[in-house]
Amino acid sequence: MDLMAQNVDDATFVVVDVETTGMSAVEDRMTEIAMMKVRNGVLIDEFSTLINPLVTISNFITDLTGIDNLMVRDAPTAREIMPNVAEFLEDSVFVAHNAAFDWGFVSHAARRERGIELENPQLCTVKLSRKILPTLASRSLGPLSQFLDVTIPQRHRASGDAYATALILIKFISYLKKKHSLQTVEEIFRFQNGAKFADVPQ
Repeated sequence: MDLMAQNVDDATFVVVDVETTGMSAVEDRMTEIAMMKVRNGVLIDEFSTLINPLVTISNFITDLTGIDNLMVRDAPTAREIMPNVAEFLEDSVFVAHNAAFDWGFVSHAARRERGIELENPQLCTVKLSRKILPTLASRSLGPLSQFLDVTIPQRHRASGDAYATALILIKFISYLKKKHSLQTVEEIFRFQNGAKFADVPQ
């Protein structure tokens, strides 16, 4: 069945967070990835690993993430893990907080390291938050999580950020089902991209 036509309760969403050596998916490399698989409002599986970027991690990045060169020395490389990542993402909606960033790193690494072309549709919890919470002062993960009463186990580490984003996604989908009666994956994407939906009478 076409993923976009699926009922949101039947579809698989994989919430992804990556830590990296910098901001460029072309020039920089991943140092950690976490993926949380969500279906029908429940976290059903997860995959996470440190990644040896094969380049030096700067002090700035270590200060931000806590990940240093010693931690990743014996970790698998992106070339080693990308088949596992691609398999985990199969037939799912790719979700991230600022999805363009995480998708850029994951899809570029898959292509560069293994010649794998990932084709998952990308749902962004930042874009959803702009539509659902238009008056919120900041939509970065910390303030958004605090507003929604979601605890981030470890900020700026992939597993902690992905877990918090997964809980936010579950809250957002529940809200869209109740408030706007959205039922399919396609309707969630249309809402993200600016389509107007009538409120459901209470």
